Amino acid sequence: MKFQADREVLGEAISFVVRLMSPKPQLPQLSGVMITAGNNEVVLSIFDYEVSAKVTIAAAVDAPGKVLVQGRLLAEIVSKLPGETVSLALQESRLQLTSASSKFTLSSMSASDYPEIPAMPSATGTVAASDFSHAVSQVAVAASREEVTPVLTAVMITASAKELTMVATDRFRVAVKNLPWNGKAVEKELLIPARVLQEIAKTFSHDGDLSIAFGEGEKEVVGFSAGNKSVSTATIKGKYPPVLQLFPSEITNFAVMNTHDLLDATKRVALVVDREKPLRYKFTATEATLESIGSDVAEASEQVACSLTGEETIVSLRPQFLSDALNGIENENVRVGFTTNPSNPNKPGPVLLSAADSKQANSDFKYLLQPNLLVS
Repeated sequence: MKFQADREVLGEAISFVVRLMSPKPQLPQLSGVMITAGNNEVVLSIFDYEVSAKVTIAAAVDAPGKVLVQGRLLAEIVSKLPGETVSLALQESRLQLTSASSKFTLSSMSASDYPEIPAMPSATGTVAASDFSHAVSQVAVAASREEVTPVLTAVMITASAKELTMVATDRFRVAVKNLPWNGKAVEKELLIPARVLQEIAKTFSHDGDLSIAFGEGEKEVVGFSAGNKSVSTATIKGKYPPVLQLFPSEITNFAVMNTHDLLDATKRVALVVDREKPLRYKFTATEATLESIGSDVAEASEQVACSLTGEETIVSLRPQFLSDALNGIENENVRVGFTTNPSNPNKPGPVLLSAADSKQANSDFKYLLQPNLLVS
């Protein structure tokens, strides 16, 4: 195998597939990138039995062939090469990289046990790549990072004829996002690992339309493709908790305030509390008061202007969770809705955050938050 390619193009291609590698591959070979050269193009791919990624780039191919080499090391080397082009040549079991005055030699990895990349399922529909990327950034933060309950580490995706819906929860909060979808309805809940979905979203954020394929069969695979790149991921098996039923149908007690003012005040007051500790928020007719709770080292408080409809309310919320919600709200003003606890009417229930714009009565992004467990 021997070919020459633009260094920047090759570097971006390698970086793309390496980002989607498992951080803890089951086998040493699964930390490798498969490079296949032929017909004036080079295909770079990875597969770890769960996630696959493939990208095709143009190259001047002198001799076709394929080789498996350490992915992350290759990415580091190519990103720092000095020349505008890079030549790769396989000599026996060693891959030689040459660019300007730099020369590297990498040992190839055994490809005998390397799995064959699965075929991409047929496309189910398309979505604007930038909208998809933004939606994932809004929702995925609410997914659990605890592997004890695998389904909660996923983002649940469902599709109607006109809309994709993404849902994530870690039991303490629920984030929901709807976005326009040009495709078929899918009568099932697909659970995609949040970590993988976030990498996919970053990868395709600058493409035009993103094609999504919801596969069928015993091991359901979801495929994403745009331009010369494609990614597939296995779904997580299990039943997602019925968190959508937790959202109230109507809220009569709510405060409206500037999104960034509330976000900035939350970040400032949170400086004096431990990451897991909540802040106290008191909402009155004209202002919300934020106070630190239980810190022996320092105290902080701040007031933010608000307009309250209903009764004065006090709630304790974890600042990081509230900040995640506010970061996802693009409108100038946020609507903070208050509910009562059905088990104890004397205690506040979940807090519902959404855009305050009256034109978005059915907001496409909403976030339910409370410090107590939402899901048993």
